[in-house]
Amino acid sequence: MPNLHDNYNTYRAATDPAPAECWAWNMYGPGLESIGKAGAPEQVAVQHPGPDQLLVRIDTVGLCFSDIKIIQQGGKHPKLYGHDLSVHPTRLGHEVALTIMEIGANLRDRYAVGQRCAVQPDIFQSGQSRAYRYTVPGGLVQYHLIGPEVLETDDGA
Repeated sequence: MPNLHDNYNTYRAATDPAPAECWAWNMYGPGLESIGKAGAPEQVAVQHPGPDQLLVRIDTVGLCFSDIKIIQQGGKHPKLYGHDLSVHPTRLGHEVALTIMEIGANLRDRYAVGQRCAVQPDIFQSGQSRAYRYTVPGGLVQYHLIGPEVLETDDGA
């Protein structure tokens, strides 16, 4: 019988490879019915990071009232800047704790596999809000890539 303590330590160590696919709750328009496909999460490919990206595992995610506003307004939400969610979906969940699983070549001096981080959801680039879960898809996914859109902000990473 597996030891739960050992399973937990293995999970925390982040030494097991990421799966080829994971579950995601993408959002394709306004309303709860527009989250996921036919009311269910969908399988998406887990990609390996490019030189300026991190592959992260989402360990916890929170939803708040700003997520409710996106559900109500869809692409009309002011911070989506007219973004067509049916063509370029986003994901809710901007309050995340994550673990770094893989590191792109240009970031290896700044990050470590197994490092735990939280995302500052209110991201500004060149003075414009690009908050995590608006134009940068959020944390309702098991694994995803983050790169300059999260790491190279006006206030740094």
